[in-house]
Amino acid sequence: MIDISYVITVYNKADHIAPMLNALERQEGDFSREFIFVDDGSTDHSLDIIRERTKDWPNVRILEQENAGVSVATNTGGFAAKGEFIKIVDADDAMTPYASRRLLDMMRAHNLDQIAAEWKLSPDIETDSKNALETDASLDILENPLSEFFKVGMGGSTSTMIRTRAFKDVGGCDERVFVQDFSLPLRLSKKHRMACTDLLVVFGPENADGRILDAQATVIHDLSATMYYFLMDNPDISADLQRLAFKRCAGRAWKWAKRKQGKSIFSRAFYLYLLSRLPIWQQTSHLIGETMYIWKDETVRQSGSKKV
Repeated sequence: MIDISYVITVYNKADHIAPMLNALERQEGDFSREFIFVDDGSTDHSLDIIRERTKDWPNVRILEQENAGVSVATNTGGFAAKGEFIKIVDADDAMTPYASRRLLDMMRAHNLDQIAAEWKLSPDIETDSKNALETDASLDILENPLSEFFKVGMGGSTSTMIRTRAFKDVGGCDERVFVQDFSLPLRLSKKHRMACTDLLVVFGPENADGRILDAQATVIHDLSATMYYFLMDNPDISADLQRLAFKRCAGRAWKWAKRKQGKSIFSRAFYLYLLSRLPIWQQTSHLIGETMYIWKDETVRQSGSKKV
């Protein structure tokens, strides 16, 4: 079996892709690897750059699809993976040279299904990733990953490594949601073994056109949409976590409505926020769905499948 399958999703990243490819070539370690590039309907020269740069690499597959969003693209690559572990890589990020080796060692030593590490923004990801110094790192195995997600959240892509069997077991990312960073750890958190580490494994660009991190409405919408769909699919989640999810989603909606839309305390958003404070709810997916109206007139990126 291949040890690591790198799944690299690409959409119009021609101006940022070189440092990512350089960092892939610098990955240290005596492990077998494959590279799965998923071009999500790029209209620039991203695909040409990848083909030229990787023509002499072993075990490269380049998959092409019509533009459907990063969740769908991640699933395309993830379900094609043959490795024991999946290393998701965003096309505009650059990993530190030791990243794969150290994460692989942690995954195996502690029998993990997913690990999340540290990342930083940088004005020069090529230089910073290349010169990053390997350090000691702590490891925190999550006793209750599901509760952790609802209380403080989880996210990340290039900073994570996932057991391929676990990825496929949960059905990959939720393709109803554009952003893949949230739905995958949430799905894994229900019954899989997860951990986090303070090891620095990736640098992301401070400025990158089309970066999801900069699409604030999409990110906040998708975090709530992720919880909405998850609770719809998993009505057996405990009532305390159901209530916490409703409280967090209603709070996000009210904060956005107040700060970005000028809504008052007489608005529907504030009413839902007040409802979320009541300790009476047993099932809350339908209530979270009610909060999603606030994003109706905002610019929210859509996945290949319908959104809320």
